Amino acid sequence: MLEQEFITELQILAQNGAENASRALSRFLAREMLIKVASVSTSKIEDIPESLAESDAIVAGIVTRITGEIEGNAALIFKEEDSLTLIRILGGSKKSDLRSGLGELERSMLQETANITISSFMNSIGTHLNKRAVPSVPVFFADLAGAILSVLLLETAEVFDDAVLFSTFFECQHENLKGFFVFFPSPSSLTTLKEGLANG
Repeated sequence: MLEQEFITELQILAQNGAENASRALSRFLAREMLIKVASVSTSKIEDIPESLAESDAIVAGIVTRITGEIEGNAALIFKEEDSLTLIRILGGSKKSDLRSGLGELERSMLQETANITISSFMNSIGTHLNKRAVPSVPVFFADLAGAILSVLLLETAEVFDDAVLFSTFFECQHENLKGFFVFFPSPSSLTTLKEGLANG
């Protein structure tokens, strides 16, 4: 399957996932939350940190393991300012600060947002391919983007070479913020994705 065709198919599935996530988050928040997929791209893992933030910038990363017939690692990553905007929208402390540490409530808010978002994206892909893709309980980190990706790859760095980057926009209460959903499929799962999407 040609790379551009693969990206185009993934973008369609990602948008379906974003619509499902929008509905789920809106119910969770009891207010409208809209998620849109701005772009989808593939990248070598070593190039991902530069796509997310400046090298010395702190980001909020919520990471999870994907198991099933499609497996790998995934993360929802927000730049510092966007993560604090999201916390404020969700009703958390306006004095939250990634550098000094978030409260338990604020961490929980970000983890639940990531859980809903990542689950919706993976469900869309899994349903289309008739394959299981089950996220584990997400874990929150505040660190440099490269450090968070290192956590994702710590146990399996030698087998994960490529990543899929979904650039997403979140809109709620006239506030707009950007998040990055990063999926690191295992080599066999990347093959499954490409073959499944090529076969429609």
